[in-house]
Amino acid sequence: MNLMSEITLPDRKDVKEEDTWDLSPIFAGDELWDKEFHSIRSTISDISKYQGQIGSSVPSLARFLHLLDDISRRMGNLSVYAHLRHDQDMADVKYQAMNDRAQRLYVEIDTATSFLVPEILSRDEEELTALLDEEELKFAAVPLRSIIRNREHYLSQREEKVLAMAGEALDAAPRTFSIFNNADLTFPTIKDDKGSDVTITHAKFMGLLMSPDRRVRREAFQGVLGTYDSFKNTMTSLLDGEFKSRTFTSQVRKYPSALEASLDDDEVSPAVYQNLIETVREFLPSLHRYLEVRRRAMGLDELHIYDVYVPLVEDFDRKLSFKESNDIIIEALRPLGDEVVGIARKGFNDRWIDRYENRGKRSGAYSSGSYDSNPYILMNYEGKVHDLFTLAHEMGHSIHTSLSSREQPHIQAEYKIFVAEVASTTNENLLMDHLKKIWTTPDERLYLVNHNLEEFRGTVFRQTMFAQFELEICRRLEGGEPFTSEMLCDIYGDLNREYFGPGVVVDDEIKIEWARIPHFYYNFYVYKYATGYSAATDISRRILSGEEGALEGYLSMLKAGRSKPPLELLKMAGVDLSSPEPIRRGLEVFDSLVTELDRLLE
Repeated sequence: MNLMSEITLPDRKDVKEEDTWDLSPIFAGDELWDKEFHSIRSTISDISKYQGQIGSSVPSLARFLHLLDDISRRMGNLSVYAHLRHDQDMADVKYQAMNDRAQRLYVEIDTATSFLVPEILSRDEEELTALLDEEELKFAAVPLRSIIRNREHYLSQREEKVLAMAGEALDAAPRTFSIFNNADLTFPTIKDDKGSDVTITHAKFMGLLMSPDRRVRREAFQGVLGTYDSFKNTMTSLLDGEFKSRTFTSQVRKYPSALEASLDDDEVSPAVYQNLIETVREFLPSLHRYLEVRRRAMGLDELHIYDVYVPLVEDFDRKLSFKESNDIIIEALRPLGDEVVGIARKGFNDRWIDRYENRGKRSGAYSSGSYDSNPYILMNYEGKVHDLFTLAHEMGHSIHTSLSSREQPHIQAEYKIFVAEVASTTNENLLMDHLKKIWTTPDERLYLVNHNLEEFRGTVFRQTMFAQFELEICRRLEGGEPFTSEMLCDIYGDLNREYFGPGVVVDDEIKIEWARIPHFYYNFYVYKYATGYSAATDISRRILSGEEGALEGYLSMLKAGRSKPPLELLKMAGVDLSSPEPIRRGLEVFDSLVTELDRLLE
C-alpha cells in the first residue's frame, strides 16, 4: 500500500491495525492517560512543601530529587503517548488538545520547581562541591554536576519562575510551524511519468524528485517551493519567533550567543561547530567533482538542483515489502551481536513502527519513546530502497534508547542529542556494507555507490550548509539586523551557490527552501547530523574490519546513556570529535567514492 502512484491517502481509521504502532503498553486507553494526567498534576502541591528546605538540608534535597525523578519518569509516558497520538493524525483536534495539555503540564511543573536550582546554588562553592560526595545524592550526580558547572547561567528564584512560566509562549513558533506544515499545507497535483495525476505530499516529494522524467522533477520542485513561497511572510514570521526565542533565552542566561547557549548543554565547544564548517568547506571541490560526474552520467548539458536526486542507474526501481526490509536489516546488524539483533527483531514484530502515510500524519521519520515505553518509530514507508535506509536509521535510534534504558537508571538514561545520530548512521553504514555483499551486479553496485554518495551529500554537506545558515541568521539577528524574508532568501541562495558550485544551475526557487526545513526549529541541531555521520563512519569501519575492542567500545557507549559528557562517550567508541580529523577521514571516504563512481560509469 501507499505507493507513489496512489492519488489519495487513507484516513487514519482506514489504516490496518497491524501497520500501526501499538501504544497500549503505555496506556491501554485515553481515559487512563487522563487519569494519570490528573494524578501527576495533583503531585504539584507536594513540590511546594520543599521550598525553603533544600538549600541547607541534604536529606530534604535527596527526597526532593527522588520526587522529581518519579514525576519526570511518569511525565515521559504521558508526553510520549500524547505526541505519538498527535503525530499519527495532526488534524485530530482531540489529540492536539491532549498534546497541548501535556506540554502545559510540563510548564506547570517547571514553574513549581523553579526554586530548585537557586536553593542548591545558595551554598558556597565548597559546599556545592561536597554535595557530589554525599551518599544520599549519588543517584543524582549527573544533574547535580550539570547544575554546578552552569551555576553562572542560572537566575534568581523569582527570575527562574518567570522564565519557566514563559516556556509555552517561547515554544509557540515550532508548534505552529509543525501543525501548519503537516496538517494545513497542501501542494499541487501534477502528472507523474506515466501520465497519472499525483498530488504532491511530503512523503511523495522525494520520490518525485527521483523520477527519471525531468518534467516531473521540475514540476514537483517548483510546486513544493512555489507553495512555500506563497506563504513566505508567514514562514518568515515563524522562523523569526524561533530565533528571537533562542536569542532571548541565551541573553537572559548570560551566554555570549545563542550558539554557545545551545552547545553548552552538550558540553561542546563552539570550536567543534566551526571545525565542522571549515573542514566540510575544504572538501567542497570533492562535492563539485561528484556533481560533475553526475551531470555527465545523466547526459545533461547543465545540471539543475532538481536533477541531483535521480538514481544514476536507469530502471533501478526495486520495491521492497516491509517484511523484506525487516529481514535485510536483521542480517545487516549481525556484526553488532545477538543482543542488538534481538532488539531489532522485537521492534519489527511487536508493532513499534507506524509504517505508512495517512491523511494528516506527520511527515518524515523519527524514533521516540519514554524510559518505560517501547522506543517507537514513525515513518511513511513506500517500499523504496531509500525507505529501507530510513528504517535502518530509525531502528538505530530505537536500539540506542533500548540499551540505555536497560543499563541506566532513569535519571541518566536519556542520552544527549549530540551522540544520538551515531547509532542511527552506524546502522546505515552496516546496511550499506551488507547490501554491497548481496547486490553484486554492476547496476546494483553503481546504485549503492551512488546512494552512499548521496547519504554523504545529504547528511554531511547539506546539514553543514544548514548549520552555516543557522549560524549566519543568529549572527545577523544578534547584530541588530532586521529579520526579513529577503535576508533569509539571500543567505540561503548564496550558500546553495557555494555548496553546489559553478557546475550546477542554482534555480531561483531554491532560495525559499529554508521555509520547509523543520530542523531550523530545533536550536542548532543540524550540525549533529554531520558530526554524528562522521563519527559513525569511523566506528562502523573499525567494527567491520574486526578491530580489537571496537564493538565493545561502541556498545558501551550506547549503554552509557548520559552518564558522561557526549565527547567522552564518543571517545569510549574510539572517536575524538574535539579534533577535525574524524570529519576529515569521513570526507576522504566520500572523495574515494567519487573516484569509484567515475570508474564504474566508465
